Amino acid sequence: MDKQDRVNFKLGAKQQVSNNFKFYLLLSILWMAMQWIGGSMYARDLNWAERVLSDGSATVGWNGFFSFAGLFFLVASMLRMGVRLTMIDLDRGKIEADNPIQRSFALFDKGQYFLGWIFISILTGIFVALWSLLFVFPGIIKAYAYSQAFYIYRDAVDRGEKMTALEAITASRKLMDGNKAFLFIMDLSFILWFMVEAITFNIAGLFVNPYYDLTRAKFYNQLVVRQQDVPGGTRFTAPGHESEN
Repeated sequence: MDKQDRVNFKLGAKQQVSNNFKFYLLLSILWMAMQWIGGSMYARDLNWAERVLSDGSATVGWNGFFSFAGLFFLVASMLRMGVRLTMIDLDRGKIEADNPIQRSFALFDKGQYFLGWIFISILTGIFVALWSLLFVFPGIIKAYAYSQAFYIYRDAVDRGEKMTALEAITASRKLMDGNKAFLFIMDLSFILWFMVEAITFNIAGLFVNPYYDLTRAKFYNQLVVRQQDVPGGTRFTAPGHESEN
């Protein structure tokens, strides 16, 4: 993939979100609301903790300070993954742009999706943390290497194939070989958008987040399709992109 591919992914995603903004807004609104609530609770609890500590109190512990905020962040992560799965399917033409709120719960469409997401998230978190102990850059590299693991796993489930979390992580590492820098640069190209989101108190995020997630969905779909054309490459055929063999 090259610079033109990044341009095409972003232009295509921006046009789709702009043309059907109401759908993408409703699709993403729940996870954004959960994240905003969690962030507000975290900031409130952190300020309270600082005030307690500044008073010199030794009787108040840290347990429970961030538990509710963490719960909202967890729910936001689940819903966002459902949104991303929906966007992948939309880009493949598998589904229609309808029932946005319902589709945001796509992670729970199958028990295998949810369990796979849990195990893959835990394992990738552990692996990235261990690599980060060496230095921050190996951790970042591995985070990008493992970034497509759950999507690969979900596609395997949809094909009726058995795949473990470790196998999905390994498959992602192979699929991202030679593509990590491309995705990293593509993410960096959104920095100005994220800055606009920050200075508008997340209001711009109502557009920026669907735009970003759909761009990444297009990246994954194209990555899978192109991998099929690599002689001797690992086959990552996705539902809706079956080969003719």
